[in-house]
Amino acid sequence: MTADAPRRLLLCAAALADQGRIVDRLSRPLTAAALIGLFVSPAISTTLPGVLIGAALLVALAGLAETYFAIRVGFDAALFYQLVGASEGPDLAGTDAALLRLGLLPPTKQGRPAEARVAGVTRLFRWQILALAAQVGSVLAGACLGFMWR
Repeated sequence: MTADAPRRLLLCAAALADQGRIVDRLSRPLTAAALIGLFVSPAISTTLPGVLIGAALLVALAGLAETYFAIRVGFDAALFYQLVGASEGPDLAGTDAALLRLGLLPPTKQGRPAEARVAGVTRLFRWQILALAAQVGSVLAGACLGFMWR
């Protein structure tokens, strides 16, 4: 492994994590619509089936989870770009010290190699995609149940 390999790995991981913004852009309208529907539905109809309210609640909860993962993935992408852009090379120890001071890194995770950090952000990105898939699945299930309810 060359000395430049961690920098390339972090750069590729940052580019992958950047794709989390696309996932977040797809999720936000679904989350907003579900939350609006939950707040407005009691004023519109008193006979709305509980299944539809449940589906909207699942969409909203999955959307809130997706937002959490989007924040984490976006933060990691920004950190990785900073590490890659350093002229003297990635300073993982300095980044760990700053994250520890901010309370954003547990002491047990200090000193991890770049590979472990990339595995972590990849896992978060997969969870973000899974949350969006849960939203879409809940929308489709709610729509099917809504058509059957007619």
